[in-house]
Amino acid sequence: MDATYPTYVDIADDATACAFFWTGLALGILHVDAGREWAFARIDARDTPAIEIIEIATARDRDAAMEALQAVTYNAEWQTAGRWLLRELLVQFRSGRRSALETSRAAMQVASTARLPEEVYYALDDLDDELVKLANGIIGTAAEIKVELVDALEKYSCAA
Repeated sequence: MDATYPTYVDIADDATACAFFWTGLALGILHVDAGREWAFARIDARDTPAIEIIEIATARDRDAAMEALQAVTYNAEWQTAGRWLLRELLVQFRSGRRSALETSRAAMQVASTARLPEEVYYALDDLDDELVKLANGIIGTAAEIKVELVDALEKYSCAA
């Protein structure tokens, strides 16, 4: 069975991985099962897994999962988690699971939540403005702006 979470998160420390899943869940980018699957993989890989990881794996619902994830984020590398989420948004956009407007708005939320540099947020905000203008028939073409969105997500995300 293929992982429901991006396996590049496996290289992260627990705190950063939990920040990735917590933010992704909070912003509607990831499904709760992705965090659970990651936690079960961590449990399987360790002789004595941390109780916090077990709590994530066995969380009964989204709220319990978010609470368990948040408890582990104390030393997280938030910017790394945010860049991974931008990569996930790129994958979702390319696969057609998200529209350009949904993607740009979610990317702006990621940039803000993960404390990415201001330049990232404002670059994504500019693209969002262009998408709104496109929707109103003011500027550009959909193809041009989609290329710009992909370029921005590639530039500001961590390569998988």
